[in-house]
Amino acid sequence: MQREYYEPPKENILIVDDSPEHLRLLSSMLVRRGYHLNCVTDGEMALYAIQASMPDLVLLDIIVPLIDGYRICQALKAHEKTRHIPVIFVSSLDSEIDKVKAFKVGCADYITKPFFIEEAFLRIEAQLKIYRQQKDLDDLLQKNIRDRNHIEQELNQSRTLLAGVLNSSLDGVAAFEAIRDSDSKIIDFRWIVVNPVAAMTVGETRESLEGKLLFEQLPGHLFDSLFDVFVQVVENCIVFDKEHQYSFDGSWFHIVAVKLGDGFAVTFRDITEKKQMEISLKQMNYKLQHQANIDSLTQVANRRRFDEYITQEWGRCTRQQKSLSVILCDVDYFKFYNDAYGHQAGDECLFQVAQGISLTIKRPADVVFRYGGEEFAVILPLTQKEGAVKVAQDIREEIKKLKIVHDLSKVSKYVTLSLGVSSIIPNPKYSVESLIAAADRALYEAKSLGRDRIVYKSLELTID
Repeated sequence: MQREYYEPPKENILIVDDSPEHLRLLSSMLVRRGYHLNCVTDGEMALYAIQASMPDLVLLDIIVPLIDGYRICQALKAHEKTRHIPVIFVSSLDSEIDKVKAFKVGCADYITKPFFIEEAFLRIEAQLKIYRQQKDLDDLLQKNIRDRNHIEQELNQSRTLLAGVLNSSLDGVAAFEAIRDSDSKIIDFRWIVVNPVAAMTVGETRESLEGKLLFEQLPGHLFDSLFDVFVQVVENCIVFDKEHQYSFDGSWFHIVAVKLGDGFAVTFRDITEKKQMEISLKQMNYKLQHQANIDSLTQVANRRRFDEYITQEWGRCTRQQKSLSVILCDVDYFKFYNDAYGHQAGDECLFQVAQGISLTIKRPADVVFRYGGEEFAVILPLTQKEGAVKVAQDIREEIKKLKIVHDLSKVSKYVTLSLGVSSIIPNPKYSVESLIAAADRALYEAKSLGRDRIVYKSLELTID
């Protein structure tokens, strides 16, 4: 007998691109993997297509007729019904300005043409996975809200109706009375009401639990670490409404306990699956955030992260009135290196230089960045002139130790760096931009003086 397997339907993807070649390439890649496609060649057709059939993902070129990709993305993010749809720009524009603008208008990712098919597919799959997880999580949260509201309404009805609700509830529901010693101090709680789910959760039956002491006679149960909490619920009329991890097997429960006479009522639900989804989603978001801040070629922080971090540390050093230092580095005669050895060797050179600079950075707050092209930057919070120049010297020597052959260099037979350094205790007279400008002028002077050297400029000397 032939077995039938259920395969969830694939998502609907809208491709907006006026290049027949790229349409064919993307379409063949996605159709082969079972996705449903709709392809259009201009901005107006894209908006009509989205209104007619809501896609699960949009692959969007920036330069398309009638309405460009930026405006299409803005239109999607401006409406409640479409703002959740992930947008991936697929464009031949590869400047920092274009990419920053794309992320500002709300895109989820940016793929530069020409692209590698497998890389593009993995990025598309990553966004769809996040979309599925978010949708599943939203559905689960909505279901939990509906179920909980239903239970709260039923608890306000009569005892007879409550008994029927308890027996049919998907949550564990129980009620306890306080057991007190001769000084009226609570020493335990006794089960007085229990529904089938609650009994099953603690591995007992309703009949065996009723009248039994919660802590003395049932060690190791779900509520084992919550005795003091339940005492506070009864004595101080607090409401306990929290997610609680069961230490025995690591499962998660949402527990709500409220005072009921001289005792309390409790409802609980197994939310292990929801918590696992939340953790997975957080990990995915962290990974994507990390990728957004790292330069893919050199594996050090990128220019976007530089702009964020220097602003952050400027604020911190302003509050603490401590020095902030910046080092700008430039690979000497790198164009000659590329011309002589090729761009692939040039990329490898930049990677080695980035890693060499990173080896000299010792403190967690000191960060290396690819500033642009063959330029690198180092931000040194809480570091004065002397310390910054010492780090620059270490960087220069470390790159020399790499002995990357550079036959066309005019200063050495190996790759060298020119470095500009500047420091300041931030104050209202100056800005982040003025600190960077000082380091940049120092770098320019280092190159003007013959390269392969370090120049320091104080911030004050850069201000007219």
